[in-house]
Amino acid sequence: MTAPPGRKGRSTLELTCWFVCAFALVIAMGALVGVWASRKPATTVLTSSPTTLARPPVVNPAPVRHSIPRELAIPSIDVSTSVGIVGLQPDGQVMVPSTTRTVSWYRYGPTPGDVGSSVILGHVDSHLGPGVFFLLRTLKAGALIHVVLADHASATFRVTSVVQYSKTNFPDKLVYGSHGGRLLNLVTCGGVFDHATGHYESNIVVFSKFVRVTPSQAS
Repeated sequence: MTAPPGRKGRSTLELTCWFVCAFALVIAMGALVGVWASRKPATTVLTSSPTTLARPPVVNPAPVRHSIPRELAIPSIDVSTSVGIVGLQPDGQVMVPSTTRTVSWYRYGPTPGDVGSSVILGHVDSHLGPGVFFLLRTLKAGALIHVVLADHASATFRVTSVVQYSKTNFPDKLVYGSHGGRLLNLVTCGGVFDHATGHYESNIVVFSKFVRVTPSQAS
C-alpha cells in the first residue's frame, strides 16, 4: 500500500524541524550553563608546587614557642607590615583588619609555628588604593614568608599553593582547621568586584608550610 499523496513530504519536513529545534535547544542550554558558570566563579588554583619538584620535608624542625605574631614580611612581593589581632563578629563571621596597611592574626587559631592552621588576614585594596595584600595573588609556590613573634623569634614558611575561592563556597575547615602540620594561611579578597554590593566575589588564600624558626638573639 502506498502512502497518501503528500504524506511522505510532510513526514520529512516534520523530522527536519524536530532536529533543528533539538539542536537549538542544545545550544540554548549550553549558553545558559555558561551564564551560570559566570555567576558562580569556580575554584581557581593560581599556583601550586609540582609534586616532582617539591622540596623534601623538613625532618623534626625545631619547635616554636607559643608566641603572638608581631610582624609579617614577604620579600618577593615587597610586603613588610605589623600584625594586629582579630576575632569573631557577633554574627560569627571572622573580623577583618581595621586598616588596609596592616594585617591581622586570627586569635582563635594557633600562633604561627604551632601545630594547626594559623591564619593572617589583610585587605587587597580600598577606595584609597592598593592594600597590603594587593599582590598576594601573584605569589609563586616556593616563595618565603617570615613572621616575627612577640618573643622576637622569626618563623619562616614556604608557599605551597595560591587558590581563589568563591565566597559562596569558601572552604572554612580547610583554611582554619588543623590538619596535622604547622601551617600558615594568608587570606584576602579577589576575583570580580561586585559594584552593587561593594565587595569582591572571591577570596585569595595562600597556603604555606613551616620551614624553620630563627631564635631571638637575646634567647
